[in-house]
Amino acid sequence: YKRQQVGHSKGLKSKLSDIDEMLDQGGVTDDILLSRMEVLNQLHDVQSSNNRDIMQKTKIRWAIEGDENSKYFHAIINKKRVNLSVKGVMVDGDWIDDPDLVKQEFRSHFANRFQDPGSRKGSLNFLFPNHLSNDQILDLESSISKDEIRTAVWGCGVDKSPRPDGFTFEFFRKYWAVVGPDFSTAVEWFFEHGDFAIGCNSSFVALIPKVLDPKVVSDYRPISIIGSLYKFVTKILATRLSLVILNLISDVQTAFLPNRQILDGPFIINEILARCKLKKQQAMIFNVDFAKAYDSIRWDFLDDVLIFFG
Repeated sequence: YKRQQVGHSKGLKSKLSDIDEMLDQGGVTDDILLSRMEVLNQLHDVQSSNNRDIMQKTKIRWAIEGDENSKYFHAIINKKRVNLSVKGVMVDGDWIDDPDLVKQEFRSHFANRFQDPGSRKGSLNFLFPNHLSNDQILDLESSISKDEIRTAVWGCGVDKSPRPDGFTFEFFRKYWAVVGPDFSTAVEWFFEHGDFAIGCNSSFVALIPKVLDPKVVSDYRPISIIGSLYKFVTKILATRLSLVILNLISDVQTAFLPNRQILDGPFIINEILARCKLKKQQAMIFNVDFAKAYDSIRWDFLDDVLIFFG
């Protein structure tokens, strides 16, 4: 089958070359153009089939050799390091590759983004239409159970990178009978006192390129790997909030909620536009996007929102 595919691809390329030569000589007709389009489509199908075959072989090899201490494993790691390395950045039209200057530029950029803006520009002084019931408040504020902690640990997967403490989620699952009681005590301590022990909230921060060829600081985004204890605590909080969040968030919010799809928004807009055109009605639609929305949330404002939700 592989030899047939290779031979078919060569035949299509040869046929395409002959057609292009005829076009260069001035023999342009509708039949020739249609024939060229058909050959291009066939060649695209063959190449797509070859790409799928290569992708499947790559996945099979990774499943067999991916976790072994082999030449293939280290080649993958080294290639990833090269792709993620920051060799320099463009600043005001000048290319800077001095490590100290590059670090300073990144630090200045993210310090400006995450710094406290100081004074608040607004406050909430009205009641939300949706708010938590007394029963929901009691459920959210109830004591953490051992089963809840164990469910959070088992819900984090097993193939994630090690945390800053050096442990993977698989380690906690495999040796839960040994470390589970002490770890559960640490989680319960947080929910009783509201703070972590020194070092438990440490994290690794890395820069991930957002484009294939990053040139400026804004082409990178920071990502962090938090500690195991921190991760499980946030998992428990997220699980509890998921039980009541659908009662608080508006129906028009279509993303980042269970059983709702982010594409519902564009579909609704498309239906509105189609109806306006059909009825010949005038309409005005605003596309509003907040740059760095998650990075610009104030903690005091978030506290106010939670208070007004109950």
